[in-house]
Amino acid sequence: MPAARKARPPVQDRIRAELDLIKTTVAGVSGSLVATTDGLVVAYDVPDLEPTQIAALAAATLSLASRATLATGLGDFREAVARGSDGYLAVYAAGTSAIVAVIGTSNLNLGMLHYQARDIIDRVAEYSSELGQLTTPIPARRPATGSVGTGSVGTGSAGTAATAGTARAEGRPILPRRRTSGS
Repeated sequence: MPAARKARPPVQDRIRAELDLIKTTVAGVSGSLVATTDGLVVAYDVPDLEPTQIAALAAATLSLASRATLATGLGDFREAVARGSDGYLAVYAAGTSAIVAVIGTSNLNLGMLHYQARDIIDRVAEYSSELGQLTTPIPARRPATGSVGTGSVGTGSAGTAATAGTARAEGRPILPRRRTSGS
């Protein structure tokens, strides 16, 4: 009879262990969570806070910061930090389908968090492939266009409609024409 293979712990347990590691290795971390890029909670350790609300805020932060880095030519999103009067919220991309949010006190050593988080984020990114259908990948390089500019495209010159059609076909957002001082 073949030797029994040791069962691997569920992915949520391995992710919780990584969250515990962040809290124990970086002074000032008060909580953390891992969520999918669309804001579904995977694992958390956020005492006295609502994890679903933090996951939704982290997903919104990821979305906005991703758009900002792409629009400014800074490449793919890696991390964003918000500093409040009483502490920090750091949001990290963990691969293409997960995010890690870390909440810290005002005494958090942000440099140490960034240093210690790198390996942890890499492991969470590896685990995120096991989350399967819970995840929605971060769009590659060009974000999907929303409903921006779908209303009155082409009300100006014929060139505007052609330009808008090209932009839409290339996946670029359609922006309104700049106003001139005379119009």
